[in-house]
Amino acid sequence: QINWLQSRTQLSCCYNFSRCASASAGPTIGDIREVNKLIRTIRAQPVQLRYWPLKTPCRIIGYPDASYRNNKDGTSQRGECVFLAEQRRSGEASSRGSLIEFESKKINRSTPSTTVAELYAFIKCYGTCQFMRGLWCDISSEVAEVHMRTDAKNLVTTASTTHLPEQKETIHQIQVLRKESCSGNIEDLAHVTTENCLSDCLTKASAKPDALIKAVNTGILDRKS
Repeated sequence: QINWLQSRTQLSCCYNFSRCASASAGPTIGDIREVNKLIRTIRAQPVQLRYWPLKTPCRIIGYPDASYRNNKDGTSQRGECVFLAEQRRSGEASSRGSLIEFESKKINRSTPSTTVAELYAFIKCYGTCQFMRGLWCDISSEVAEVHMRTDAKNLVTTASTTHLPEQKETIHQIQVLRKESCSGNIEDLAHVTTENCLSDCLTKASAKPDALIKAVNTGILDRKS
């Protein structure tokens, strides 16, 4: 039942549910307490997923994020949230958008560094954005631009350099990032602060979901988006 809720509307509980689901294979008393705490939180803090009217043409904004070995079992966590938003207009401090996809998952592959974890989360989020782009094209006959926002500044700089790492799998992912960025498939790739990276709360327990919930309730995204 919690799985259905967190995948539909309770976006603030995605990370905690992911950690409880990972512990289900060998649960302890502490894990049962965490589940009960999560249930109390869901009942005390209901979240409504709201969709706002948007002026076309629209764009798709992806917010990927990852935490490096922040979980209790030493694993890394990735999160993403995708918005369908209006185009930015000159003179306006912010833009309007609606949350259409969000996810928090444990990274099941080896992540030797924070950069690798952030890169993996970025590629996954970009794939989701492309999928949503296809759905939006079927619905509206409009080819939406894909904009990516990340708090990992090194990913933004890596997209415009030629340096390659030593790990073969990381080389492949960086090449994908550079190809999509330089070819125009990613219309806009920019760095945002951690406070403005709305998927931060989907990767760690210490991050508060206030910014993401506010964006959902008001439909207003910050000026850098």
